[in-house]
Amino acid sequence: MTVVGAPAWSATVRVLSKAPQNATPLVLNTSDFQRVGHCGSGESVVNNGCSTVIKRNPDAPHAFGRFDPLTNDYWIDSQDIDELKWTVNAPVPFSSLIFALTDAHDQPDSHFAMSIQEGEGWTSLWEIPDRQENGNLYWLSVDFAEPVTSTALLFSTRSDDGYGIRAASISDQPAPVPLPASAAFLLASVGGLAMLRRRKTSA
Repeated sequence: MTVVGAPAWSATVRVLSKAPQNATPLVLNTSDFQRVGHCGSGESVVNNGCSTVIKRNPDAPHAFGRFDPLTNDYWIDSQDIDELKWTVNAPVPFSSLIFALTDAHDQPDSHFAMSIQEGEGWTSLWEIPDRQENGNLYWLSVDFAEPVTSTALLFSTRSDDGYGIRAASISDQPAPVPLPASAAFLLASVGGLAMLRRRKTSA
């Protein structure tokens, strides 16, 4: 599990190994996504590339590796927009926002970064450091220091490198707190001492 942190009063991001359990699904609509940057210009773009669209067929020429990882139903396609704002409003407080990100940062000389809105500005939250394979999949959990009922995320990439968003859900369960490195070292040391004691006893 990878943990990438923002300020403690904001949020952190975990990369999950699989789809979450016992989370409440959210319905994704194109109206939840607002273009902040330039219109998309890649070969996956349909219409004018200035707004997100719903796509349903991962085998279509314009899918380019994007897909729905759970139900093979649909996904929100970024249309290669280089700055895209996602606003999430929920009827109940939530501690985690979980979603699937597909096919991000698979073009040369590109990037993918995610920020969270803090007042009038944006705080850097998570990024993909290296180019990925076509059709890659990330299960991401944005975990909040305090329960919220709304949030806004900003996705930044290159204007011909798109991605898909799907399977969003919320959870009111607080995220597990990762052990600091010193605590992990202490636990490992105690475990090693216990093994040495067992060996001496058996000898």
